[in-house]
Amino acid sequence: MPFLRRLSTYILRNSHLLSLSVACMIISTYLNVYIPQLSGKVIKNIIESESFNSLIWIVAQILIFTAILGVFSFLQRYANGYFSQKVVYEIRNDVFKAIQKQSFAFFDRMKTGQLMTRATTDVDRIRTFLGWQLTMFINSTFLIGGIIVSMFMIDPELTLIAFSFTPLIFINFYYFGGRIRPVIHRARQQFGALTSILWENITGVRVVRSFTNEDFEERKFEKPNMEYYSMMLESIKLRAVFIPLATLLGGLIMVAVYWYGGLQVINNRLTIDQLYVFGSYTTMLIRPIWLIGMFWSGYQRMAAAGTRVFEIIDAPPEVMDSPDAIELPPIKGHIIFDRVYFGYEKERPILKNINLEVKPGETVALLGPTGSGKSTIIQLLPRFYDVSSGRILIDGYDIRKVKLKSLRRQIGIISQESFLFNTTIKENIAFGKPNATMKEIIDAAKKARAHDFIIKLPKGYNTIVGEKGVNLSGGQQQRIAIARAILMNPRILIMDDSTSNIDVDTEYEIQQALSALLKDRTTFVVTHRISTIRNADRIVVLENGEIVEEGTHESLMAKRGVYYKIYRSLSEEQREIPYQKIGSTAEGRG
Repeated sequence: MPFLRRLSTYILRNSHLLSLSVACMIISTYLNVYIPQLSGKVIKNIIESESFNSLIWIVAQILIFTAILGVFSFLQRYANGYFSQKVVYEIRNDVFKAIQKQSFAFFDRMKTGQLMTRATTDVDRIRTFLGWQLTMFINSTFLIGGIIVSMFMIDPELTLIAFSFTPLIFINFYYFGGRIRPVIHRARQQFGALTSILWENITGVRVVRSFTNEDFEERKFEKPNMEYYSMMLESIKLRAVFIPLATLLGGLIMVAVYWYGGLQVINNRLTIDQLYVFGSYTTMLIRPIWLIGMFWSGYQRMAAAGTRVFEIIDAPPEVMDSPDAIELPPIKGHIIFDRVYFGYEKERPILKNINLEVKPGETVALLGPTGSGKSTIIQLLPRFYDVSSGRILIDGYDIRKVKLKSLRRQIGIISQESFLFNTTIKENIAFGKPNATMKEIIDAAKKARAHDFIIKLPKGYNTIVGEKGVNLSGGQQQRIAIARAILMNPRILIMDDSTSNIDVDTEYEIQQALSALLKDRTTFVVTHRISTIRNADRIVVLENGEIVEEGTHESLMAKRGVYYKIYRSLSEEQREIPYQKIGSTAEGRG
């Protein structure tokens, strides 16, 4: 089975811990089997009224062997716990690494709640299996073997009677496992869906409250929650049927043993102490048989969860380095889109025959209605997605032929939704350059017009921003994100409506600060701010995934085409900030 093969690689890497656990199990099994024989000697000593000293010695042996059993049980549990935690530690790391390597298309398909469930509760299901159920299976197998030998030595016929019911117990749990696995698999899927809804509502709580939509969201959550509730009830019903049935079969074994064994004692073919020892073994036998039966159903639950985990680990990234990929050397920023087509779905192209050349140091504004392909173009440049056909060249290098990290290290991105990590302002600014000095961090903050508000905070640069920057205003978050990009000193800069959360006056300050940054740096700007649009060296207008107009602000206004209409519409909505050309490579284009 593919799942077992994948899991076995982790088990084999930590087999020394499992081997230590198994060795302790073997010793514990021997002691477990031997102690009832000592108890039988106590019974025999009492019946035959042997010496008091021999009774003390037998009891002392029971105490000694019980203490030794406790030591080896401790070692076995510790080694097995260490083993299971180590395996799950490695699996969880691999899940996280796999998520980090995945392309954007993967996250488009996979809901956040599903990913979180697989990376946490599903992985923990594997730990539970390895740390308890697998241990109990191995231990029970050894114990049953030792008990069978010991019981057979006492009375072969009675042993056969005791084991005549065991196949029924195994059959019971085999059917239970077959019935429970699909139920658990569906339940895990449904739990992931529930987690996704919960995640959306927690992150979007302000929107829900603002629109007083709590009742709708409660109803939306209630339906999948009821489905999950029904699935869990189904699994409870299965357990309620099959587990008591196994207990009943175990009780029947005890009844058969004492009925037939009692007749053997009456007929003087078995002594009372032998029946006591045999009864002790029968009692000991029921639990491992029950655990072995439960192992199958536990394996089914773990396999359902593990399959979901390894689907993430084994999923190949859609965008990855080609075998012959080379390091992209330091670039000037000469970009060419050559007959580029792209669609998130093959049958529905978003971009069609995009031909665009951007010279080093040029600032290009992308403009167009929603869905025209603006954001898609800038997501293709750092290879968040691969083109469907055509190619993108940077300084003559096809970006599919260079290593991803060497490409993305030279591209700075400031997005509309500036994501900040729940750590300090200093660490957020230095995210792209962790070894940056404090002077470099402060210089970047000053250029982004963030330094002044940062030093007014109680802890300054050591202020925790909160989850997604909740402790800062939208404009402050945006300036931190801009400082983060500035610190990287990229040759290519992508600004996706990066001043949307900043007031007009602050935007003007940032544009002043960025004038030096944008000089001799290739920049793509996606925005609806008319001040930013006019500042660009060139404006590219898209419609339905195609470039319909291209030129300077003045030349496009003179055409009175698509750009003219968009600009007139935007200018009516916005108060234009003082006009100043920034990042221009051609003097006089204003």
